[in-house]
Amino acid sequence: MGVARVLLIVIGAVLAILGMYVFAIFDFLTYPASGIGFVMNTFIGENPVFIILLGSAPSFISDPAFWATFATIEVYLFWILLIVFLIACLACFLILIGLKSRVVGLIFSLFPLAVGVMFLLLFYTDILGVISGSFGAFFIGESIGGFLPIFVDIGDGIGLGAFFLIGGGALGLVGSILPKD
Repeated sequence: MGVARVLLIVIGAVLAILGMYVFAIFDFLTYPASGIGFVMNTFIGENPVFIILLGSAPSFISDPAFWATFATIEVYLFWILLIVFLIACLACFLILIGLKSRVVGLIFSLFPLAVGVMFLLLFYTDILGVISGSFGAFFIGESIGGFLPIFVDIGDGIGLGAFFLIGGGALGLVGSILPKD
């Protein structure tokens, strides 16, 4: 059982990393949406869609009021979403802590799983309402070297990255729940 646990956690972490950074979650006007775009928008700014529409775009940290207004949410809710998405970007790597600590692995497996489910809800339902479209725009960024992230269309505009996030989070979750023996 110990080998299966280790394999599930390692494969889950690899799938989550692939889903967040290598494969695009969705594609918008030929701009891929992934964790790379989110990290760039958070610290550097210059979201390409908003540059086309408005001429410039601040980073999430430098002007949270602008982004909260765009998302039609309160600023405190924007900060909560920003923190959750930043943790999700880091959690892809931190799933591996589940090899040593079951509780930590369980917690960090939930973040990529939740973000992947949120993107599935964005594309296939209207449950989240206005927030769903706005948080999708947070992940839009330019590709690195015209190559990364890779967009593989699964259908309805959603990419392989969302499914890898769900799979990685689920495998990390199951691996963290299994006993160490």
